[in-house]
Amino acid sequence: MSTVSESVVGSTRSLSAAKRHKSIRKNSRRIYSAYQDNQGSSDDQDKEDERADSNDPEEMFQNIQYQKEIIANIRTRPWPMRRKLKVLKQAREIVLKYEGRLTRTRGYQTAGADLLKKLSRVLYNILVLFIPWEVRIKKIESHFGSGVASYFIFLRWLFGINIVLTIMTGAFIVLPELLAGAPFGTTRSKTIPKEHLASAQDLDTIWSLGGYLQYSVLFYGYYGRLRKIGSAGYRLPLAYFLVGMAVFAYSFIVLLRKMAKNSRLSLASASDENFTFCWRVFCAWDYLIGNPEAAESKGAAIVNNIREAIVEEQEKKKDTSLAVLISLRILANILVLLSLAGSIYIIYFVVDRSQKLEQEKPELTLWEKNEVSVVVSLITMIAPSAFELVAQLEMYHPRTSLRFQLARVLVLYLGNLYSLIIALLDKVNSMSSAIPLSPGNWSESSSFLATISQPEGNSLSTLVSEIFVSEHRNITIATIATVLDIRNTSTSGSGVISNQTSLFEKNIRSQQDPCWETYVGQEMLKLSIIDMIFTVASILLIDFIRGLVVRYLSDCCCWDLESKFPEYGEFKIAENVLHLIYNQGMIWMGAFFSPCLPAFNVLKLIGLMYLRSWAVLTCNVPHQQVFRASRSNNFYVAMLLFMLFLCMLPTIFAIVRYRPSQHCGPF
Repeated sequence: MSTVSESVVGSTRSLSAAKRHKSIRKNSRRIYSAYQDNQGSSDDQDKEDERADSNDPEEMFQNIQYQKEIIANIRTRPWPMRRKLKVLKQAREIVLKYEGRLTRTRGYQTAGADLLKKLSRVLYNILVLFIPWEVRIKKIESHFGSGVASYFIFLRWLFGINIVLTIMTGAFIVLPELLAGAPFGTTRSKTIPKEHLASAQDLDTIWSLGGYLQYSVLFYGYYGRLRKIGSAGYRLPLAYFLVGMAVFAYSFIVLLRKMAKNSRLSLASASDENFTFCWRVFCAWDYLIGNPEAAESKGAAIVNNIREAIVEEQEKKKDTSLAVLISLRILANILVLLSLAGSIYIIYFVVDRSQKLEQEKPELTLWEKNEVSVVVSLITMIAPSAFELVAQLEMYHPRTSLRFQLARVLVLYLGNLYSLIIALLDKVNSMSSAIPLSPGNWSESSSFLATISQPEGNSLSTLVSEIFVSEHRNITIATIATVLDIRNTSTSGSGVISNQTSLFEKNIRSQQDPCWETYVGQEMLKLSIIDMIFTVASILLIDFIRGLVVRYLSDCCCWDLESKFPEYGEFKIAENVLHLIYNQGMIWMGAFFSPCLPAFNVLKLIGLMYLRSWAVLTCNVPHQQVFRASRSNNFYVAMLLFMLFLCMLPTIFAIVRYRPSQHCGPF
């Protein structure tokens, strides 16, 4: 019994000890957790104080959200009541203190953001007015699509390049020569020869860029060869050479940077091709438009974008017999090759004929002087239209067809330019080889006496007095100018029946030194002028007159002139883009020999922009197949880079190969 009672007492003691140990552990855990909570709350309080002290609206907003979360979840926290009340009081004070400030700050911030957005839009609208032809190009893009607008954007970019080239040549070559160089009429290279002075102002002479134009800052021969000019000692010959090379270097750098920029742009915009129609239908409208004209242009632009997308989808699904397609494309390429060969042969024939006429005839007519430039301009105007007809056989995607057309017209223009350059280099070779024959530019008159004795019979003898020539110069005897007869007739036993003493005067005049650099500059400037004239004539005849006929004579004909022949013209993107590249190639090729050629091209591009844009908006209709232009436009820039390289070669070859003219130019 006692044993049982002892065991019961021991068990109760062990249970009480276990309970005591469990309560001690629970109290110690509660104390430790309370300590941790107190530590955490102090850390939180420090963080809250730091957040509260911050004036950043974003941090203030996060702090208020944190305090509101504490207020909402304070009941679930395993804290003592005293601590809950303390934390709740602090959280409410923070919310009341900073929520009003945050509301005002965010209100000011929102109002400021809206005002900044409006100001940025107003500034953009103002800046658009200073971007050359931006409004005009946007209007064309809205009605004719991005393909046609790419031509005008490309023209504006070339305009910027030529502005920089004009500043370079004008600031470092033309202005120093005008301000510090020898004035007109003081040196041989700046003086019109007396025999040409009477015809210097004739229309024929001005058209041929002779007379006063030839001896002006337009061309290489006007610039002096003094090593230093002006009080500052400006080295004009060195500047002339460095600027001539800098024109090519700057053009290369600009073209390469443009290609790199376009490549990045095309990669960034690759995602826009997904969900094409959804983006265009639901997200294309600009809700900030408030002008009716702008709304109309935007609507037309959206319609054109949808048409472009439809053409893209149709071209993806097009299916044609492969054998027929290959046969047609082979035939088209054969016709293109025949056209290229024919154009090169015609230019070669005309150039050869022109050189023969210069050798055979002392005076050429106006047509004979300009037939080479006229024929080259006619070929560059007619051949691209023939290529466009041939391209219809190939049935390519419109954008692919455009690139083939661009490549073919580029080959045509390069063939024309190189045919002309080869002819010019032949003439330069003959002119430069004649330069050592006349190193001294001088004129002199001399005379001598000759005695002609006529004895009996019919024999004739001549006694010439001694002639002494002391100058060792290369001379050209032009003609015998005067014969003065002094006759003394007598008879004597010697059998001499007459003595005739004659005074022969001969004029020895050196030819005017040929300046082949000026000749090349004249030909390139003349070609650019004639090209501009033909461009204006083609726009007026092909677009404007054609549009007038279709509009006003449609009711007088038995067929519809608008839907059938001749119908309204379409803007030929390939032909016009290649015309810009061809024109810029002429500028690069002749800029070294005519420093003012980039300035002339600036004026030409301005006139071309206004004339082309007017013709597009008034005389042309959108293409039946409107296609999206390449976003990068790197194909245009690549062809321009290729043209720059090929136009640089003849200039460098002429500088290295041929002897500079000795009495004109800085070298």
